[in-house]
Amino acid sequence: MSKRDTYIITASRSDAWWALTVSGRGLKRSYHTQVKRLEQAEEMARDLVATMLDMDVSEIDADFDLTVADDEVATELEATLVTRLAATLVKQKAAEATQATVADLARRGYVHRDIGYLLGISHQAVGKLLNEAERGTTASEDDAGPHSQALSSLKDTFDRLRMTHDTEALLKSYLLDVAEGDPTDLKLDRLRALGERLRRRRRLRLTDA
Repeated sequence: MSKRDTYIITASRSDAWWALTVSGRGLKRSYHTQVKRLEQAEEMARDLVATMLDMDVSEIDADFDLTVADDEVATELEATLVTRLAATLVKQKAAEATQATVADLARRGYVHRDIGYLLGISHQAVGKLLNEAERGTTASEDDAGPHSQALSSLKDTFDRLRMTHDTEALLKSYLLDVAEGDPTDLKLDRLRALGERLRRRRRLRLTDA
C-alpha cells in the first residue's frame, strides 16, 4: 500500500457475540465477521482485509477504527472520551505549572519547605520536581509514568477518530461549560450534547475534504 489507510469496523451485539462489518479502501463491498470480545475485533478485521486483498497480514499497514452501531451508545462513549481527555490534559497542565513555579521559586532562593508550604505539597515532592526539571522531564502531580501512558492512550484514540485538529477548541469550550456549574451535577445529556458537537465537526470536515 502506498499510504496508510483506515478501515472502519462497525460492531453490533448479536446474542453473546459481536457482529462486525468491515469497510474501507480496496474492498469491493462491506464484509462481515464476528468475535466474542471487542478486543479481538481489530485482529479479526485485519485478517479479513488481508484475505480479501490477497495479501499477507503483515503487509496491512492501516488503522482500524471501531465504532458501535448503536448511535446513542457511540455518542455517549465519544463524549466520555472527551471528558477523560480534558481531565487528563488539565492534570498535565497543572503538573507542568507546578514544576515551573517550583523551579522559579528555587531560583529566587526559596527553601524546599517554604516552596512546599506555599504550593501545598511536601518538601520531598519539591525536591523530586526540581530533580526532574534538571533532567528536562515533566512530572505529573502523582506518578509521571502511568499518567503519561494514560494521556498517550487517550490521544491515540482521538488520532484514530481523526479529531486531532478540533480537540483543543472543543475541550476548552467544554471546560468553560463545566466551570459555569457544579461538575458533580454534569448529566449524561450534556455528555451526549458534546458528542453531537464532535460528530457535527467530523461531518463538516469530511464534507470539506
